[in-house]
Amino acid sequence: MLIKVLGTEEVLSPSQNTTVNNAVVVRLVHVGSQEHVVTVQDENGTNIANVTILNNSEVILEKDREHALLVDSGSDIKVVAIAYKN
Repeated sequence: MLIKVLGTEEVLSPSQNTTVNNAVVVRLVHVGSQEHVVTVQDENGTNIANVTILNNSEVILEKDREHALLVDSGSDIKVVAIAYKN
């Protein structure tokens, strides 16, 4: 898989959601030792989906532009907007 980075990596926050600059595809990397749950919220802040991110792992996630991400706790999940092709 070829990944093109479209922005600056940021730490995913448990207290403030982010659309990751209205990205459609994002790369999440977990650099800690505990699992975390990442929640996807719609434009009204309503939780619509979630996914568990295992420790020391990476996930490529597709979302709607207006959807935001929020982590359950900690500061060891980083996120960046990307484009990709197989």
